[in-house]
Amino acid sequence: MKTWERWLDAGKKLLHRSAEPKAPLPGPSAQPTPPTLGGSETEFRRGLTAWVENRAQKVVKQAYESHAEDLEQRAMRVMNSVYEQSADDMEVRATRALRRAIETEAERIKDAIEHGIEIKKREVRLSLLVLVVSSLVYLVLYWITNRPPAS
Repeated sequence: MKTWERWLDAGKKLLHRSAEPKAPLPGPSAQPTPPTLGGSETEFRRGLTAWVENRAQKVVKQAYESHAEDLEQRAMRVMNSVYEQSADDMEVRATRALRRAIETEAERIKDAIEHGIEIKKREVRLSLLVLVVSSLVYLVLYWITNRPPAS
């Protein structure tokens, strides 16, 4: 069997396709391969295929494990920096919103105090007017009641 045919058979076995042993092509280059220590050629190929498959799995697993931790650490750093940037941005926004709310509330309180002062000014003016009018009425009544008799 030629090398190329062995590779095709191994590939078919890996892909779980039937790999029927093909007869060697007739000709001068077709030489039978000697069986290996205590087994047939098919057993040798199966063992080689299994070894290659196991070795490939080990290599991939080692590569994954060595890079998985590094990738995890990188992802954690990225997420932490994104979280910190997001937290800083949210803090700045919250600070601005609180400042606007405080300014709005201060303006509302200022308007309420100014309105209260205006009302008190009117009340005081009205009270003074009432006192002046009542004093004038008392003076007129006193003058009328205490005027000298007409002679």
